[in-house]
Amino acid sequence: MFRRPLAVLAVLVVALPAHAQDAPKRLGKSGAWEAYVYPEGGGKVCYMAAQADRLQGGDKGRVGSAIAITHRPKSPGEVSLIAGYGFKKESEAEIQIGGMKHTFFTNGKSAWAKDSKADGAIVTAMTKGREVTVRAVPNKGGAVTDSVPLSGFGDALAAIDKACGVKR
Repeated sequence: MFRRPLAVLAVLVVALPAHAQDAPKRLGKSGAWEAYVYPEGGGKVCYMAAQADRLQGGDKGRVGSAIAITHRPKSPGEVSLIAGYGFKKESEAEIQIGGMKHTFFTNGKSAWAKDSKADGAIVTAMTKGREVTVRAVPNKGGAVTDSVPLSGFGDALAAIDKACGVKR
C-alpha cells in the first residue's frame, strides 16, 4: 500500500537540488500528482511530479519514470523526466500526449525538453491529456515504455502556479 507513495517521494527527493536551503513544503496531492514549494536564493521554487503507473520493458522490479514540472524565478514551467535508471549515453527520451510527441535530451537519470517553447507546449498538452507515454533506452537493457497518468494535473499545476505567482 505504501510502496508507490514512498517511490514517488524518493524520486522527488532525488530530483531536488543539493543546495536547497529548506525541506520542501507539500502543497498537496491531486490525483497522481504531488505539489511542493521550497525557498532558494531569496525566491521560491515550486514543483509537481507524478510517477508512471504502468511499465513495459526493462529490468524486473524497476522504478518507473516520473515527470516533473518546475517553476523557478526566471524559468517557470520547466518539464523534466526522472528515471529510476540511467539513460543510455547520448540517447533521447520521447514523450507522447495524445498525438503530440516531443523529444528530450538525457543526462544520467534525468531528461529535459529541448527549450522553453517545448516546455510550454508540453504543459498545455498535459492539461488536456489523459496520460503521458514515456519511451526511453536505459544504459543497460532494452527500450522501456512507461505511462504517467494526468489525473489531477490541472489542480496540481494551479497549486504551484499560485505558490510561485505564475500567471496563465
